[in-house]
Amino acid sequence: MTPFPRRGQIYYARLDKRRPVLVISPDVRNSGATDALVIPCSTVLSAAPTHVRLRKGEGGVPAVSVLKCEQITNLHKDHLDLESLGGTLSTARLREVERAVLRAIGVPIPLDHDLAR
Repeated sequence: MTPFPRRGQIYYARLDKRRPVLVISPDVRNSGATDALVIPCSTVLSAAPTHVRLRKGEGGVPAVSVLKCEQITNLHKDHLDLESLGGTLSTARLREVERAVLRAIGVPIPLDHDLAR
């Protein structure tokens, strides 16, 4: 049986309003739990060390968006659409999200441009 929802995929969810969210919880958890860990998307493109930018169409998002990794939350599966917007985000993009989540909880993770120095 395929777990619902899938880690790394974006679904519409009922939060403050209907908006896309990225599922970040592991599939093994998603298959047995009644909720999932999600990160909300926004089309308000503010830059922050805890934001990850998505291109239009990436993961199925309808417009250029940011994942607000400081707003990670759990959400009951009943609040998620059954179908994802598109495919799974790339491994590189998911690593970027994981690093932004760590920054959000205070782990000192350098920004990617700091690594190039």
